[in-house]
Amino acid sequence: MKKLLILLFFLCPQFALAQGTFNANSQIAVNSTIALNNITPLAIKNSGGTVYSIDAFNNSGAIAYVKLYNVPAASVTCGTTTPYARYLVPFGASSAGGGFNLSNINGDSYRQGIAACITLGIADSDVAPPSANTIILNVHYQ
Repeated sequence: MKKLLILLFFLCPQFALAQGTFNANSQIAVNSTIALNNITPLAIKNSGGTVYSIDAFNNSGAIAYVKLYNVPAASVTCGTTTPYARYLVPFGASSAGGGFNLSNINGDSYRQGIAACITLGIADSDVAPPSANTIILNVHYQ
């Protein structure tokens, strides 16, 4: 029986891998931005890609919104272009900071490009910029 199991491990090496191991994908990149006091579109990737994780942190006294677009940044006008995905970035009490981390092991497909806008209003038409140096946005993509 032992010989049969050993033979199976050599013929099917995936059985020999430990359960729960994580192998990092060296193709996943990160774009990290500290928001300025404007609503200029942020270029994450100017061609199609996949978003696997988003981290957003807020040390202001107001809720912020991250809006992701399925087009290159040159094609985005914040407040006019319709977002592909929207995220609320909470703030913490006494400027302690707040935020979120959203991970998706399967990823979200952005076929034309990946761009972002950060505003203070939930409406797609909102153009109120956050205060400078109050929002950090990290987008992990491939």
